[in-house]
Amino acid sequence: MHVIWLYYGDGRRNLSTGLHTRAIAETESMNGKDGRRGIQSVEIAFRMLLALQSSRQALPLKEIAVRAELTSSAANNYLVSLVRTGLAMADEKPGHYKLGPASLRLGMASLGQLNGFEMVRREVIALHDATRLSAAVTVWTADGPVSLFKEEGEVRGAFEMRTGLIGLLGTAAGKIYIASLPTVETRRQLQDEALALSLDPEVLRAEAERQLASQGYVSFERADGTGYASIAGPVRDWSGGVKFTLSVVGWSGALNMKPSGPHVNALLKSCTRATIALGGTAAS
Repeated sequence: MHVIWLYYGDGRRNLSTGLHTRAIAETESMNGKDGRRGIQSVEIAFRMLLALQSSRQALPLKEIAVRAELTSSAANNYLVSLVRTGLAMADEKPGHYKLGPASLRLGMASLGQLNGFEMVRREVIALHDATRLSAAVTVWTADGPVSLFKEEGEVRGAFEMRTGLIGLLGTAAGKIYIASLPTVETRRQLQDEALALSLDPEVLRAEAERQLASQGYVSFERADGTGYASIAGPVRDWSGGVKFTLSVVGWSGALNMKPSGPHVNALLKSCTRATIALGGTAAS
């Protein structure tokens, strides 16, 4: 006769003793909020992984159990399997655990499958619908900022946007890259554009950095009499770097650039949603 052991949070159970009813009860409690059945042990293991993810350093077993809302004995049983699969690993400090190499591989694979552009494209449409002004998404390239997709507002003329390469100094999107990218990446283009306008590139950089740091977005208004104005915010990925920039463009009399204004509010909400979708952390 084969004796089959099942491991639970309070120890193991021998099926030959008739205590398999515990397994049946557990399986029957798998119905989630959506009415679909699932495997409870997988969901509990995920709570363990979330507990490990929540700390920048390895955690002791007792702390992992508290964060996962389990007893220490139950947490230990789950850790055995998580370590065995590589999703968790023992730390050099005895009794401490952290995420393992398999968790890293899963995370990297997930990042590779994210369709970042499609996410921000939807936010451009949402921005246009919310503001009735022109909206666009921009990405940084080796040649400078490139406008990838746009939704034109109800008023065009001098405010009509175009896709393709854009300047650093002529748009709010450009200011985002001046403020957030390493100096070496923007220095040459910024110097060239600033020289053509007889401006100090370092003063421009400092102003862009100050505005982004204090407000979470930047604004730009042309002094050429056209009334062109724009606001832009960063979309960050899991590394904290700027992956895309979302912009709203319009006539200065129609675009509300105040921090408490509805257009800035819509912009920052779109940036936050896109950032979270890309694995980034929303600005506090």
